[in-house]
Amino acid sequence: MYQNTSIDIVIPSFRLDEDVLLDIFNIERPEGFLVDFYIVADNPLLVIPDEIVKLATENKINLVKNEINLGFSKTRNNGIRLGKGKWILLLDDDIVPSKKLLVAYAEAIKKNPDSIGFAGVTNFPLPFNAATRAMDINGTTGHFKAALDNKPLVWVPTANVMLNRAKMDMTLFNEKLDKGGEDIEFLLRNSLLYNEKYVPVPDAVVEHPWWNNGAIQTERIFRYGRGAADIAILDTIKSYTYHDFLNTSESLLILLICSPLVAIFYSINELVLLMALILFAEVLTNLIKVFYKSKVFSFSVALNLFWIKNCYESGYLFESLSRGRVSGFAERIEMGFTKENPKWFRLNKWKIVKMILLLVLFSITRL
Repeated sequence: MYQNTSIDIVIPSFRLDEDVLLDIFNIERPEGFLVDFYIVADNPLLVIPDEIVKLATENKINLVKNEINLGFSKTRNNGIRLGKGKWILLLDDDIVPSKKLLVAYAEAIKKNPDSIGFAGVTNFPLPFNAATRAMDINGTTGHFKAALDNKPLVWVPTANVMLNRAKMDMTLFNEKLDKGGEDIEFLLRNSLLYNEKYVPVPDAVVEHPWWNNGAIQTERIFRYGRGAADIAILDTIKSYTYHDFLNTSESLLILLICSPLVAIFYSINELVLLMALILFAEVLTNLIKVFYKSKVFSFSVALNLFWIKNCYESGYLFESLSRGRVSGFAERIEMGFTKENPKWFRLNKWKIVKMILLLVLFSITRL
């Protein structure tokens, strides 16, 4: 039997940044709750900072160092299995917690002692350059702060989420997922298994820095796309997938495949023109979207938005086709997971805008 008032804080860490971790260790403990820290260092070459070693030696934290790099899924699983507390708080190793983080979760536990878990809020700093503004407009950080809407959730990023050990699929995170999406799949799997959603706790707040000091995230976003394609084939996710109108990378691929026919019946120039029009329509759509969201025309933000959107979509397409999964072409995941077997070919205002722009541009070139 797990103690209802025991919390295990599990932090997988490649960096083991002493300043960040000490800040986490020093958060206020809620009265009447037993709190244990489990730090799993996933970097065998790392020199453990002296202050961290001291805390471990004094048994104030539990510290484990992986002999080889295991990745986030297996490292989190190992950290979870080290503890015995009923409640497991998963945190990233680069966040800054609010001093009342645990107090907010403790209050939520008292009100919902049998909940499947609790979704905290992970805030990012205000956007300060074209890349961070683009990520904000794109919704890249949107799921991190979804708990602010104060509605039950089926998943939330593992930067700040509390789980009920008694209501978890004990296979835990899928250790085959190494590109991203393991948090989506695991938390949704638990939610479906117990037919519950995670209770939002808007006061349980941590601050997350912009990745790489706000640089454009080409590799990360491409990897997220690949990770999404990886989870799309799993039983937990596949009933929430659907097929949609072609995005830019899919359209360009189709044109390249059909290029011999185009060359025969039309010309290579026609093919190049159509590809250029698709790209230009996408950029213009993003320029309009930037203005709609921020009330400022910014070509640099629009280009960054164009880039990260297409990095994600290209990553999904690349992973699907590299695995020989042709059904991944034009496939999407309904990330809200509100209804199984969603309808195909969904329209939204940005798809409509892009279609109209493409038709107008194509018509102009025919004049």
